[in-house]
Amino acid sequence: MYYNDKHRLLGWITSGLLLISSIIFIIVLAGAKILSGGLIFICALVFALLLAGVFALGFDSRKKTKAIIAVILAVIIIVVQCFGIYYISIGRSTLEQITKPEKDFAEVGVYVRIDDPAQSLDDVKEYKFGILDVQDRVVTDLAIEKINNELLVQINAEQFSGIENLMDALIRDKTIDCIVINKSFLELLDETENHKDYAQNIREIHSVQIETEGITDDTLAISEKVFTVYISGIDCRGSLSRRSRSDVNILMTVNTETGQVLLISTPRDYYVPLSNSKGVPDKLTHAGIYGIDVSRDTLEMLYDTNIDYYFRVNFDGFEEIINALGGIKVNSEVSFNDGKYKFRKGENYLNGEEALAFARNRYSIKGGDRQRGKNQMAVIKGVIDKAASPAIILNYKQTLDGMAGSFETDMPYETIAKLIRNQINDGTSWNVVSYSVDGKGASRKPYSLSTKAYVMIPDEKTVDHAKELIEQVKDGYVPEP
Repeated sequence: MYYNDKHRLLGWITSGLLLISSIIFIIVLAGAKILSGGLIFICALVFALLLAGVFALGFDSRKKTKAIIAVILAVIIIVVQCFGIYYISIGRSTLEQITKPEKDFAEVGVYVRIDDPAQSLDDVKEYKFGILDVQDRVVTDLAIEKINNELLVQINAEQFSGIENLMDALIRDKTIDCIVINKSFLELLDETENHKDYAQNIREIHSVQIETEGITDDTLAISEKVFTVYISGIDCRGSLSRRSRSDVNILMTVNTETGQVLLISTPRDYYVPLSNSKGVPDKLTHAGIYGIDVSRDTLEMLYDTNIDYYFRVNFDGFEEIINALGGIKVNSEVSFNDGKYKFRKGENYLNGEEALAFARNRYSIKGGDRQRGKNQMAVIKGVIDKAASPAIILNYKQTLDGMAGSFETDMPYETIAKLIRNQINDGTSWNVVSYSVDGKGASRKPYSLSTKAYVMIPDEKTVDHAKELIEQVKDGYVPEP
């Protein structure tokens, strides 16, 4: 038998490259942990058969056509494998990024009156400072320590109860010249009747970033079959890890064996004791100012349940995910018009911008914040339904790009990979049930303010029912709102 040396060399090169590409692909696929061992074995077997076919064609030098076909086939397979390696790698990278959240941090500002000539810390070293006496005191003390170290002097700080009294002393009474305060506390001025414009009358001359410890407790044994996730929706610019009010507070209890998902929405103004307020009630949204750990612990106290993970969502970035998914179907309980978009009762097909408007509106909708919570859960259900469908594959990279800047979680990568793996294997059809606790509007003095503000007094019957629903899902039953 005559062998053409050129064809033989080409056969070796083609087969060798395909072998290397196949090995790399299988290693990357196995490392991503998104497919079961059985499916990975099938992939390896398919590539082995393809390699054998290319090898056989490439070394049959009696027909040049077969060698050419072998080369073309090998190139096609290698290109497909390279694309697969690329997309698997960026998928893993994105998931690892969002599952390794940065430490919570608070931005503390040093402020003077807007007409004050001071431009830097050095200009205010002789000024009389004001700080809050109780709220966020640990963060404030750490910020002052940094300021003292930078100025090489001990600043003189007077303590005030509540941001309103602090701002009055600076703006109205002028008994102090400068304040040191967590920037998120300035957002609370919007909730007061007599201090809404005060933030416009101050000027920041210095900023200090205070990092806090993470909240993951590795000593807790978390079930992979049933778990509860706290979804915190923040409306802030910049880093997701910056402490800020949480305007969306949803508990998602998942039973992976029964395919049940329960969403419990708690209004932002719910008047409950925070985990750090020593029993003094406050608005739930204010808990986020003290860190997501306080928000989570507060909800654990309210519903008497363990919260295993958190997802912190920037809803402005969430818009990108919905667009990447190609839009979502959302069922609205009521018809309403927010001035730009009209939403009808029943099914609505929404793009990212429309879904964001649907989830955020509370002023032009009957039910206000109560209905907004229900709308937010409807949006989440729409995302779950679309993400669990084959349609996500068509927009894989765009979805990952949107995820990268939109949310973060302390759920381990391995846990998310296993959920994806189980979804691929089982094709679970998820039944999503939602429920909102209710209450009665009132005017009370929250822990974080020194004057009265609008709050919602909890309806304990709805809270107790929410607890029952959570237990139903954990026990494997279909929840009945």
